[in-house]
Amino acid sequence: MFNVVRVVGLTAPIALLTACSLVAPPYSPDVDNIQSLKNVATAHAKIGTFESHSGAKNPYPVPLRANVMKSPVGNSFGAYLADAMTKELLMAGKLSPQSDVEIKATLLENDIDTGVATGTATLAARFIVTRGGTVRYDQVKTAHTQWDSAFAAMIAVPKAREEYPLAVQKLLGELYADPAFVEAIQ
Repeated sequence: MFNVVRVVGLTAPIALLTACSLVAPPYSPDVDNIQSLKNVATAHAKIGTFESHSGAKNPYPVPLRANVMKSPVGNSFGAYLADAMTKELLMAGKLSPQSDVEIKATLLENDIDTGVATGTATLAARFIVTRGGTVRYDQVKTAHTQWDSAFAAMIAVPKAREEYPLAVQKLLGELYADPAFVEAIQ
């Protein structure tokens, strides 16, 4: 009996310290982003390959203190970004699988810091727009967001998770606000 209590007493704290895997919330299209796309009257595009290059600033899954966050779409946050753009193009009436305009991207940075008082997210992606195989746009866009966080992980980690889609909205908003991108998709 003593050995069972001892084993449970030793393993319970270890089990509590193991990382918990979270899934990022599904992307909700941003009204301003959709309106920006609607304002480009002649634009129609299809979604190409969206990649995610793993590295120090773009780990997968994304660490959130002792937890990790995975994408609900595919096995990367590049797939999450593709899903986000697809939803916004679709809602704006600009998604056209037959279009000769193709948007591709590579997620370069996907850094989330839960912080102690302030949480931050920095996202960067290289977006490429081609028409008939010719590159019309090739630029890196970056978005930085921040929010109130907390020392307690039970507050900070869920808050960082719920803020992630807002960081993606901001990144896409930066892209849609670029006159060169607008010109490339027309």
